[in-house]
Amino acid sequence: MEIRQRYRLFGLITYAVALVIAILAFVGSSAVSDPQSSLKLFLIVLGAGLLVYGLIRVAVGNKIAVCRATGKVLKKYELLFESAEVSRLKQMVESGNFQSIDTLQRAVGHKAGAKLTLFIDADHNFATAQVSEFIPFDYEPVMSPMSYEGEAVKTIATLVTSGT
Repeated sequence: MEIRQRYRLFGLITYAVALVIAILAFVGSSAVSDPQSSLKLFLIVLGAGLLVYGLIRVAVGNKIAVCRATGKVLKKYELLFESAEVSRLKQMVESGNFQSIDTLQRAVGHKAGAKLTLFIDADHNFATAQVSEFIPFDYEPVMSPMSYEGEAVKTIATLVTSGT
């Protein structure tokens, strides 16, 4: 099973409305004939602000992760561990055995060198996991994402939700 990113429709509509209002504010400011009018300045500032807000929000987006097969929304969890735990963490994810995840040293402060990214659906029937390692300035995946179904997901969800 795969996951995909989906945009929230309400968010996209909101940002599109902000862009339309920005354009209307610019058009309205050009209709004001007095160059010293505070209304003209207000409309230009309003238009510029809404234009910047709308463009940034559309570019960044309001994404949600969705399981492609079931269409269910997935919740993202990120657990940080010390650098020395990358190989053990990788082994746990590959085997699907997360029972001893509590024995791994969690990162404290700026020592986070390994990250476990989990996407779990609300019913605890589907999950994906991927291990990443911090390589200066970003986390880089050290393995392909692994998918889990059934009882394994319930175990993972119990461990993650009780530990976060």
